[in-house]
Amino acid sequence: MAKFILDNYGKINHAGPPFDKWLGYGICNSPFEAEVSIDFTAAPGATLSVFYSLVWMFDKWEYQKVVKADEWVDVSPVHQQYYQLTHKQKEELETRIKQGLQSSAQAVADLELLLHDKRKYEEFLRYLGYRTPREMEEAQKKKPPESVPATYDELYLTVDNDEKKKKHRITNIDNHSLKAVFIDQVDAHTGEVAMRSIIQRWPTLISDFMRMKDEDVNPETVMKDLDVSRAEAVVLITKNKLFNEWKKLFAGQTKQRYERIMALVRSRKKSVDEYKEWLTPVVARHRMIKEQLSSDAGRSEQLAMYFRSGGTAVSMSMIEDWAWKDFRTPEFFKGGSELEARIAPGAKMETGELDPYDEWTKKTLIWDKEQGLVADHNWITEEWIQKQKEDMFKENWLTRKLYYSFIKLVYVRTVVRMPNGEEIEDGIFNVKLTCMSRNVLFAKILQLKAKQEELNQYVADLIGTKHEADWMKGKKYEVPKAKFENIQKLFDKLSLNFQIFKRGPYEHDFDERLTKYYFAPMAEERYNPIVNLIKKKMGYGLSS
Repeated sequence: MAKFILDNYGKINHAGPPFDKWLGYGICNSPFEAEVSIDFTAAPGATLSVFYSLVWMFDKWEYQKVVKADEWVDVSPVHQQYYQLTHKQKEELETRIKQGLQSSAQAVADLELLLHDKRKYEEFLRYLGYRTPREMEEAQKKKPPESVPATYDELYLTVDNDEKKKKHRITNIDNHSLKAVFIDQVDAHTGEVAMRSIIQRWPTLISDFMRMKDEDVNPETVMKDLDVSRAEAVVLITKNKLFNEWKKLFAGQTKQRYERIMALVRSRKKSVDEYKEWLTPVVARHRMIKEQLSSDAGRSEQLAMYFRSGGTAVSMSMIEDWAWKDFRTPEFFKGGSELEARIAPGAKMETGELDPYDEWTKKTLIWDKEQGLVADHNWITEEWIQKQKEDMFKENWLTRKLYYSFIKLVYVRTVVRMPNGEEIEDGIFNVKLTCMSRNVLFAKILQLKAKQEELNQYVADLIGTKHEADWMKGKKYEVPKAKFENIQKLFDKLSLNFQIFKRGPYEHDFDERLTKYYFAPMAEERYNPIVNLIKKKMGYGLSS
């Protein structure tokens, strides 16, 4: 069950003046008369048309935003038509996801084998003096380009086309390692004439071979430089000639194989990325088909559902929408302390406006471990919140106004098919109006943004892609200990209903201003048109 206090803001609603300790710091109150549940039973499709007519009217009424906050669906298997459209669709999506994950896993396994071969041939080519463009520029103390090409960290095999670069490559050749490869993987398979087989006669044969240069082909010179017998010198020269010939063949073959492997690696990487791209919408669609029985509350509700039985063809769906619109009070700043808050240091944004992410919001609505947003979404960071705040103002989710009317619309649709084939549709419209200050609405929108982020994270985790950003590595906000906290607790125990500090920047006169200048106009201008539209579409008499 959600712990965030604004997830079910009924628990703080109607807290009652004048002793509500949060008055002035944030507003989240609903008029008692601005909440209704309208039940409409009609032919199939009738209530759905009312719902869509209503949600499309929000844009015409110039609401800042209309968003879907939650949904679920539940269909009994007896109702074959709707069951095929919902649950069967989800089962098909599950099959597609399983097949896609298997294909992706096989592609990853193939890619790992190719990368193993790539590393092996890359090691050999490094012995031959080849380097990546990055390593070559670092050796020359050059800065990397601003736009790094895809091949910037791959070995530069066309270096031999430039004589100057080729000479530099030759100086990087690691003959010692190449000779070790030659002894272990080539000469060792020549039988009785292998160096490992004849070291009993010349114990220093291998070390002498490692000391030889490519141009050592004269027995007299080898005898003198290495201090060996003529017989050993002849053997060393023979092995050295074989090594030089093998090195030429080895370099050409290794380059060709490396190029072929790199082409396959790029192909496999692309296929793995494509598999994940194809799976992303499928996984998201599957996740968004939420069943009622997937939550504790949904299971409890269905257990006590009076009209639901296992032998009846019933389909149910629920959509919860949020809509909000800014509100301007008839009398600006009278009775409140918004002007002082604008001037107070630390209470305003760079634009000079009252910051919705103020200290009270941080401490009470966001970072409180028992009731704040972090209680349900413990991954959030300061960087993420700042990014969301910037986006909210850019996308007009929030405006310069300090107060908003927040509409919560919950539509529950039930379709019942009778044994004779007839169908009945019932729609329940739960409408609730809440007056919110900008900081409270900011926290409420953050809850929706957090759910969206978790959906992206779920999809990324399931298909195996990285979903990391700078804000994920950010810092948590540390809630400072409130000043005078112990004194205020003492006053509360003694039932002394006064405070030793000033209230917050928002309106705090509940009786004279909030009820008359906020709740009443909002109910008249925002709530009544919604209810009247539903009743009009139902054919019911208009409210006065």
